Amino acid sequence: MARKDVNKTFKLATDSYATKASNLKKTAILASKEAKRWQLRTNKGTKDLQARAKRVMRDMMGFWKRNEREERDLRKAAEKQEIENARREEADREAARQKRKLNFLISQTELYSHFIGKKIKTDEVERSTDNPDIAPDAKQIPHNKLDVAEPDGPMGKVTDFENLDFDDEDETNLKAAAMANAQNAIAEAQKKARDFNNERLDMDDEGEMNFQNPTGLGDVEIEQPKLINAQLKEYQLKGLNWLVNLYEQGINGILADEMGLGKTVQSISVMAYLAEKHDIWGPFLVVAPASTLHNWQQEVARFVPEFKILPYWGSAGDRKILRKFWDRKHSTYRKDAAFHVCITSYQLVVSDVAYFQKMRWQYMILDEAQAIKSSSSSRWKSLLGFHCRNRLLLTGTPIQNNMQELWALLHFIMPSLFDSHDEFSEWFSKDIESHAQSNTKLNEDQLKRLHMILKPFMLRRVKKHVQKELGDKIEKDIFCDLTYRQRAYYSNLRNQINIMDLVEKATMGDEQDSGTLMNLVMQFRKVCNHPDLFERAEVTSPFSLSYFAETASFVREGNNVPVAYSARSVIDYELPSLVWTEGGRLEKPGQDNIKAGWRNSALAHMLNIYSPEHIRESTDENKGFSWLRFANVSPGEVYKATRQNLFARAVDELQKTNRLGRVKVAYDDPEDKGYTPAHALFNIVERNDRQPLVEIMNEGVMGTLMNVARAEYDESGLGRLEQAARPRASAPPVTVSCNKRSAVIELDNVLFNIPMRKALYGPAQWEEEALVERKVPLELYPTKQTLPKPDGELKRFTNIAVPSMRRFVTDSGKLAHLDELLFKLKSEGHRVLLYFQMTRMIDMMEEYLTYRNYKYCRLDGSTKLEDRRDTVHDFQTRPEIFIFLLSTRAGGLGINLTTADTVIFYDSDWNPTIDSQAMDRAHRLGQTKQVTVYRLITRGTIEERIRKRALQKEEVQRVVIQGGGASVDFSGRRAPENRNRDIAMWLADDEQAEMIERREKELLESGELDKKPKKGGKRKKTEQPSLDDMYHEGEGHFDDGSKQPGASGTATPVESDIKGKKGKGKTSAKRAKTTKQRLAIADGMVDI
Repeated sequence: MARKDVNKTFKLATDSYATKASNLKKTAILASKEAKRWQLRTNKGTKDLQARAKRVMRDMMGFWKRNEREERDLRKAAEKQEIENARREEADREAARQKRKLNFLISQTELYSHFIGKKIKTDEVERSTDNPDIAPDAKQIPHNKLDVAEPDGPMGKVTDFENLDFDDEDETNLKAAAMANAQNAIAEAQKKARDFNNERLDMDDEGEMNFQNPTGLGDVEIEQPKLINAQLKEYQLKGLNWLVNLYEQGINGILADEMGLGKTVQSISVMAYLAEKHDIWGPFLVVAPASTLHNWQQEVARFVPEFKILPYWGSAGDRKILRKFWDRKHSTYRKDAAFHVCITSYQLVVSDVAYFQKMRWQYMILDEAQAIKSSSSSRWKSLLGFHCRNRLLLTGTPIQNNMQELWALLHFIMPSLFDSHDEFSEWFSKDIESHAQSNTKLNEDQLKRLHMILKPFMLRRVKKHVQKELGDKIEKDIFCDLTYRQRAYYSNLRNQINIMDLVEKATMGDEQDSGTLMNLVMQFRKVCNHPDLFERAEVTSPFSLSYFAETASFVREGNNVPVAYSARSVIDYELPSLVWTEGGRLEKPGQDNIKAGWRNSALAHMLNIYSPEHIRESTDENKGFSWLRFANVSPGEVYKATRQNLFARAVDELQKTNRLGRVKVAYDDPEDKGYTPAHALFNIVERNDRQPLVEIMNEGVMGTLMNVARAEYDESGLGRLEQAARPRASAPPVTVSCNKRSAVIELDNVLFNIPMRKALYGPAQWEEEALVERKVPLELYPTKQTLPKPDGELKRFTNIAVPSMRRFVTDSGKLAHLDELLFKLKSEGHRVLLYFQMTRMIDMMEEYLTYRNYKYCRLDGSTKLEDRRDTVHDFQTRPEIFIFLLSTRAGGLGINLTTADTVIFYDSDWNPTIDSQAMDRAHRLGQTKQVTVYRLITRGTIEERIRKRALQKEEVQRVVIQGGGASVDFSGRRAPENRNRDIAMWLADDEQAEMIERREKELLESGELDKKPKKGGKRKKTEQPSLDDMYHEGEGHFDDGSKQPGASGTATPVESDIKGKKGKGKTSAKRAKTTKQRLAIADGMVDI
């Protein structure tokens, strides 16, 4: 029992003890927790209190931060509002100040014009016309009359523009200053004229002449000078009075009569008047474009033969000799002076400016004065520095592109009055151009004041007011559609560029991409003109796999030059001499052909059944050759046939037929019962081929004589079919050569076998012509050729493919319309002036005119000056010349082409005055026919936008020069002028243009357009070419022999380095593309 139960009892006791210990431990833990419960409650309350305190503190800090931020925002808004109000007030004050400044400048100029206008009376001269029915029309234009008395007392104090107080709201002082400055300007002009005259009086003691006193002429009516070998028209005589009054007052002027009204003869008459009435024979200086120099020389010599003319052009050496005739000691020349009138060009004036400025010129006449339209050009500055008593500008188009150009001309004639104030020039251009572009209203009072300023200095008459016999020209726009090929080119170009990005850059003032934009414009213009301007279709022919013989110099040969067999294959097969003589020919005996000699001897002679003796013996009855009598063949003919080769037998048969045809025997039809020769009764060979006479008369020269209608039809090619396919390559037969003399001789005998050639090809053409001339009977003519003409020769096919001119015409929508128009004009007896902007297009047009057999002559920038005069004379005196091809710039000035009554512009200029000048080559004095002007415009392309821009410029001219346009509102902001934007807008379509204008309006309202773009660092400023120069890069310009460095003498559009020299660092990513790249872009092969 002790051994079994003790262990169980011990285990139970141990478990009981462990359970009690565990329970006691749990009880102790619970008791400990219960004892610490009050302490836990105290700590939790403390922690909650701290958390609430932190939360409250955080909320209070957020509240005060928000409060401070709101107060700061309110304070900033108040300060911003105060700054804005102050800025607005300052802007209003500055606007009022600028307005007073502008009003002062206008009032000063207006007063000056008013005082001068009373003496010069431009109004009366301009309104006077040869047609009294038209005169009241001109009076409908209201003119602003100033009720200001001409000052008699002493002049007021002259106030410098910078010293005037424009902040004073009282304008009394400004008006007084304007009056004083106007008086001073008049006095200075008169003093300058007096000083110029007094220098001459100091050198010449012949007494003072009334004309030299600027106040001595008054209102004297001037008669036509007797030195003029012409009868001036009434309006020209009034123009002479106006010019003389200007000279008397010491005032420079602009004679702006419409082109074709005789500005040249009016200016010459002024010089003649000075020489005749006041013995002032010069020196007179005439500066004109190089293309009109000869015309000026001819006109002066024709109208005033007494004048000695100095044509100042040529090389530097020639000009140095001409300068020896200059007399710098005397400011006034007499009749016995070395010269009276010096005629030169604008280019030479700039190059020889140092010499011209040393002379004192009595009168300087600038023809086509739009050449000095930029007041920042070296040409403008050089001419302004000349010492001359008076300046006269001649221009039929005082405004070409914008009002700034007219401002430059006014600044040139009166630099002291029309000073380069930004306010005046801005007012002078912005508002009127805005009226033309966006149809805003013009301020009537402002427009009246502008007209009053211009009146005393500029005389403008138009043809319809002074020449009733010269009818109005009829202008017609012909819209053409793009052809399939043009549309493909045009769409490829448009797909390769992002027009919106280009316009965005241009609108924001990025001026660095002018060359790129104009280059794109040039590509689009090429597409509209003709797609062949990118790539011409070339003449194609098969690849010739042959050699041609090279002959020695023909100079050393006689009349008969031996020509070797020329065409040889490049494949030369060399035949061994053993094969030629032994191995490969059965009829020749050799080591490998030992029986050839025996066979030839036995078969050809001993055992030959075709020997004449055997045939003669076998012709009896029932023998082998008894049938020969029925074939009408002799034994000799049979033997000859067996001995000859196949070709010889064919030739002999042909000659036999020809001989039989000479026998004059009449053969009846088989059905007729008539006489038949005995030798033809039982013939077994038909003789239906006995028609040699007919064959002779159907071919060759005799065939042409006997069938004139058929020959003419064949020659015209009307029945000719187009060749369906052409071979890719051509080659003569493989050349066989053998290094053996006998082989060479035998080969030559085959190739140059004269009997064989005559049998194959018949007699040569010269032989046939000789037979006809000698009247050889037809039966004696040689046999006809056995080898028929190849199909290519019969149908006049050739393996050389020349580009089709019909396709050339139809590939361009413009040229297709022009083709129809020229056919109509030719049938109606008109003569045409055809103007282009690209000389490459003129080159292509010459091919077209040659294709149509139209007689023409050509004049462009590549034409020499001496040839120009002869070309114009030919067109004027030869009525058979139908078309005169001209480039718009080179052929639009200084020539008279009144024998033409139709003007066609193949592509229009964006400057309307350039086209007007070109039109007036035909529509001018002396024209007796109705002049019609056609303008070809490609629909839906860049040309429509260029034409629209040109119409806007015409509106500017109409408003300013002709007084059109009534009420204009100058309120509202306008975007600053940007030439890049104008170019980029040409590339956009209507939808894109609307988006661009809407975007521009948003930028204008936000003020971003007023911000100047950031400059990317210091850059060397290079002179940017004008938009006109870039647009007309594809045209030639006449030169006088003195090439300027860097001038482009090309007649086709070239890539010009518009941005100047590139730096040595990183190259620009926007490089001008080469011609090859542009062509690839147009074809859609590469990306831009």
